[in-house]
Amino acid sequence: MPLTKLRNLLVPQDTLFFDLMEKQAEIANSAAHELSEIFKEYSGVPEKAARIKELENQGDLLMRDIYIALNKTFIVPIDHSDISSLASSLDDVLDMVDDAANLLIIYKIEKPTPAMAKLASILARQTKELRSAVSAIHSAKTYDKVSGHFAEIKNLEIKADEIYTQALAELFTKKDAIEVLKEKELLDCLENAVDKADKTAHYISDIVMKHS
Repeated sequence: MPLTKLRNLLVPQDTLFFDLMEKQAEIANSAAHELSEIFKEYSGVPEKAARIKELENQGDLLMRDIYIALNKTFIVPIDHSDISSLASSLDDVLDMVDDAANLLIIYKIEKPTPAMAKLASILARQTKELRSAVSAIHSAKTYDKVSGHFAEIKNLEIKADEIYTQALAELFTKKDAIEVLKEKELLDCLENAVDKADKTAHYISDIVMKHS
């Protein structure tokens, strides 16, 4: 085997995995922004949902590239398990954004509630912070920036919990059982996406703690 090829297998490509995960975070943020925009101006939903689906497909391709690279690289800049967990979590956030957009179409939601719009907005803000946090783990020199992004993501998650709880209380005063079920599933999906974004932030924080 040529020495250059052997070296590529044994020595980590310093930026490859970070670049791929940063792209993941960027796509998740773009999709969450698109979802938030749907709730702000509730028109052309199928077209906007299709754009989110395209972003989700791009995310799947990135996930594939990460797993292929992990299988081919003997030594990586951070633990294999950390890369796999963070990449999978970022992909989960993107999948949940896509799920929320799909539910709007499947359930023929005529008018989303203010709580849904608020949760979608929070998710867009969280994914923006995640994008910055992932960028910050490229180098130990920027590790100190992660704590600020982590704190903001956590604060947003706490705010989302309050919005979700209040929305449920209001939801169960409605008499149309079918509409209640539809709205609850959409609220659950948005809340789960927010929680997953918070969990993703924990993975990033753990990486910083391990390698500081």
